[in-house]
Amino acid sequence: MKPIADTGLIVALLAADDPAHAWAADAFRRHSPFYTCDAVLAEACSFFPTPEPVLTLVARGDLILDFDLAAELPRILALVAKYADQPMDLADACVVRMSELAADSRVWTVDRTDFTAYRRNGRQSVPCDFPPRP
Repeated sequence: MKPIADTGLIVALLAADDPAHAWAADAFRRHSPFYTCDAVLAEACSFFPTPEPVLTLVARGDLILDFDLAAELPRILALVAKYADQPMDLADACVVRMSELAADSRVWTVDRTDFTAYRRNGRQSVPCDFPPRP
């Protein structure tokens, strides 16, 4: 199984006061390294005063960059257009596409509302792991 990290997993891991911190820490203990994309990294970095904590996860191998946006742009555009009513951001589109490219994958995300609505390969739900509901 290919574990894919969305932004919320990374932010929850690095912010000890995040409500999903324990869930994220357990996910990293049990499933890292996680695969992710540049858009998720950029979004995660925006939550902190400096990108250093996020980049450190990449440097030590807990996060692996595994997505070529330029090569996948037609499918990303199609996903963004399909979910224009939500709207779907770039990071989410990339994560959904990553899940399409690896049939045996699972996405770790705090974004339950969007990721239960998104579909991969047309009609398949995106396999996800979410933090427990409060």
